[in-house]
Amino acid sequence: MPIMDDKLVFSDAQAITVSAASAFTLNFGLVNPNIGEGTPLIIRFVVEEAFTTGTSIVIALQDGATSTPTNTLLETDVILTAEIAAKGAYIPEIRIPDHHAQYLRLYYTVVGTYDHGKLTAYVTLNK
Repeated sequence: MPIMDDKLVFSDAQAITVSAASAFTLNFGLVNPNIGEGTPLIIRFVVEEAFTTGTSIVIALQDGATSTPTNTLLETDVILTAEIAAKGAYIPEIRIPDHHAQYLRLYYTVVGTYDHGKLTAYVTLNK
């Protein structure tokens, strides 16, 4: 795993067994941040513990003007349990839009209940 800035982490081996927000909300420090053109920022995911017994997960990127954002900017496709049933399984990255509100978080919507499953999610450069 690459070196990560702890201020750019949404989830650090967070247990995802029911629908929930990411453990951390990122504050971009500006009311209307505009990261503009250049190297895009992406959210990378690491399956830290295999997911078992649930059906699927959808991960939403949410923004808002407060530290509890609820506006959904975008969502992943449905991620089936079979796709994340092993530690280190791949989940496609999410590109952070150039325009968004001050605060960002992830929201994990699960179908079924997972007995096990942990994710790390963090912001990095798209390189």
